[in-house]
Parts: sequence; C-alpha cells; structure tokens
Amino acid sequence: MKSLRQKVIYITVVITVLTAVMGLSCSKPESEVSVQIAPPALEETPVPEPVSSPTLLEWVPRISIEELLGKMESNANIVIVDTRYEDQYNVDHIKGAVSAPLATIIAGQWVPPSDKEIILYCS
Repeated sequence: MKSLRQKVIYITVVITVLTAVMGLSCSKPESEVSVQIAPPALEETPVPEPVSSPTLLEWVPRISIEELLGKMESNANIVIVDTRYEDQYNVDHIKGAVSAPLATIIAGQWVPPSDKEIILYCS
C-alpha cells in the first residue's frame, strides 16, 4: 500500500511528464517525439505486521437488557436512542427512547447531549 506522500509524488511526476509531452507535441511533429514514462523509484517503507486490532463492534461497549433496565429503574443519567427509521420507531420503541435514525446521526443532524450516557439500539 503506497503512502499518501508516495501517491502525491507519483501524481506530480505524471502531471509534469504529461505537461512536457503536451508542450513538445505542440512544437515538434509526433514522429520526432519520443517519451518514455516510468514511475519514479519509490522508497519502500516496511509495513509492520498488523497487531490484532479490535473491530469496530469490539470498540463499542455493549450492555445487557438487564443492565439497561437497571439504569432505567435507578433513573441513571442516560439517553436511550432508537436508531431505526422513524416509521419503525412509531410502531414500537423502548419507553422514554428518542428517535434519531442512524442516517440522521451520521449526517450530523442529531448530536447527543454531552452530559449523559448514550445508549443506542436498533431493534
């Protein structure tokens, strides 16, 4: 996998060569122009072996239904967010939950309060 720096250098070289070729082709007939394009010699950077990194789901803490019920019964400082489509929320949802469809959250149209523990669910 090339680094961003390597990609930028390669693109810059290609643009420079193409610009030169276009300039030469305007001043000389095609039969006289001989251009060889070769990618620049890039220094190979060793890529470290991946350490078993957690998947996205492993980064997200999970709680059981019993833990959620305990938080609700103790009036913990939480916000329960139903991330399904609003029509699904309207059919049935956890009592006290707010509707914030995942697409709305991703678009930045709903921002969770910073002073509460946020509990998301989708089914």
